[in-house]
Amino acid sequence: MDNASRQRNLKSSRPAQAAVAACTLFLTLVIGVFPIICAAQTGSDEAYANTLAQAKASLDQGQYANAEKQLRNHLGVHPSDVEAKYLLALVLFRENKPSDSLKEYTEAARQRAPHAADLKTVALDYVLLKDYADANHWIHSSLAMDANDAEAWYEAGRIEYTLNYFQPALEAFQRALQLDPVSVKTENNLGLTFEGLNRVDDAISAYRKAIAIQAASSHPSEQPLLNLATVLIDRNQLDEAQQLLQQAGQIAPHDWKILAQLGRLYTEKGDFSAARKVLEQAVTIEPQRGSLHFQLGQVYKKSGELEKAQAEFATTEKLMGTTSSSPK
Repeated sequence: MDNASRQRNLKSSRPAQAAVAACTLFLTLVIGVFPIICAAQTGSDEAYANTLAQAKASLDQGQYANAEKQLRNHLGVHPSDVEAKYLLALVLFRENKPSDSLKEYTEAARQRAPHAADLKTVALDYVLLKDYADANHWIHSSLAMDANDAEAWYEAGRIEYTLNYFQPALEAFQRALQLDPVSVKTENNLGLTFEGLNRVDDAISAYRKAIAIQAASSHPSEQPLLNLATVLIDRNQLDEAQQLLQQAGQIAPHDWKILAQLGRLYTEKGDFSAARKVLEQAVTIEPQRGSLHFQLGQVYKKSGELEKAQAEFATTEKLMGTTSSSPK
């Protein structure tokens, strides 16, 4: 493919202008138009090694700003150190700076071809930029280099799911579970994908399995509890759903989605006082979400508090006219 053809294949828009340049150059580098040159620094001296070790330790400890500072200082002395450049790109991703991260990956790719782990982070940079098409491309490029990375399969499933490609997402999550059978997040996302495919019984089984896997965990996730409860409310299995939501609320007491489902459940049970209480909490936490105001307005209306209901419906209309929030 000539360069003109490549340019025609690039997207006509990007979430940020900086990402355009980063993406274009990175694509060009990886497919080999630029020659790969050798890094000048081999990391042989003790001070050099110590500096990189300190930066890696900062990264592992979640001290991302400190790691970035250490690496930039290091690159000021060793500007051709390709491994430091790749590490800096990873740090910038962890700092939620995807465009800057992509620029560093581009510079590093001038000196050596990226590894599978590098391409996985490139894909996640594009996820942060909400450019899921490019994210999908790069996560599968990573998997082409290392098909035994369970985390990469999980991320591939998440990207495919976001694109509404439910069958490929299902296959990705199933592959991830083959490699890591006790992953709660993968099992939970498998359930979401089954829902997307209208395989609700399979979704319930996946959520139950995720909950069972985390039964002995000191840091369980509220997500499978919430997702299973939501499906059970749809099936009018309200008592079990309430227990699940109460467990989820203990894990994440300020999660508006849990409160919204509790409001829905209490409304179904006719307990409008309890529904109003949890929905008022949800609106306080997430005041710009029109769906919550609409839900609270419905409860006020059923409780006979018509003025409050009208105020909530007015707020709903205002928010839906100026934001992307909608009842859902």
